[in-house]
Amino acid sequence: MNGLDGRTALITGGGTGIGRATTELLGAAGCRVLIGGRREEPLRSVAESSAGMIAWERMDVAQAADRKRMLAAAQKKFGSLDILINNAATSVTADFDAQDPEQIREQIEVNLVAPMLLVHEALPLLRRGGSIVNVTSAGARYQGMPPAGMAPYAASKAGLNQLTRVLATELGPKGIRVNAVAPGLTDTEIAAEAVTNEAYAEALVQITPLGRLGQPVDVARVIVFLVSDAAAWVTGQVVDASGGFWLAA
Repeated sequence: MNGLDGRTALITGGGTGIGRATTELLGAAGCRVLIGGRREEPLRSVAESSAGMIAWERMDVAQAADRKRMLAAAQKKFGSLDILINNAATSVTADFDAQDPEQIREQIEVNLVAPMLLVHEALPLLRRGGSIVNVTSAGARYQGMPPAGMAPYAASKAGLNQLTRVLATELGPKGIRVNAVAPGLTDTEIAAEAVTNEAYAEALVQITPLGRLGQPVDVARVIVFLVSDAAAWVTGQVVDASGGFWLAA
């Protein structure tokens, strides 16, 4: 499918939500995928359902030793990489003055610093013709009313958007494309508090032109497009996968 058969991919946060949906689509398309995440059970579950296309390593993307071990596993299993998807993230929804410094620091470390360092560390493995996709957020885009209660998260994801653009410029001559996908509210664990708040979720649905919450596979399909040959002339883009939410917001 679009040149994905036989390619190799590394996905952080691959055990649940958008990461899991992306892993399953890539595996079905013939990719060999290595997934990482903090919890072993979801990773194992994805791998066991994959007919041998998916391997896993437990990792905390913010820990240098875990990133090093993940990349060593990728090199051992694949020899090189074609696809890197920075999907792992963390979020705290609370007024800025109610978030303690450690919560603020963790969001910046996990959502921005760790993906930046993982790209830096993975570059020797990425082959010419490779592709990087960063999963950011519609909350990081310019809006007339930015998302209150999400200052560190939104700032970290906005930084990831700009990192995407700059790296696309720098890595293009090396034959590596860099794009980002910005989901709106999606029915995942990280958004569980918002999704289970029926009044809040319904209010967001009302201002979403497509009239529903996003599902992980909605975002995964966009990611798979961006890493495929169908997007071979696409780089430096932040693609919204939000049902049009940011237009109305």
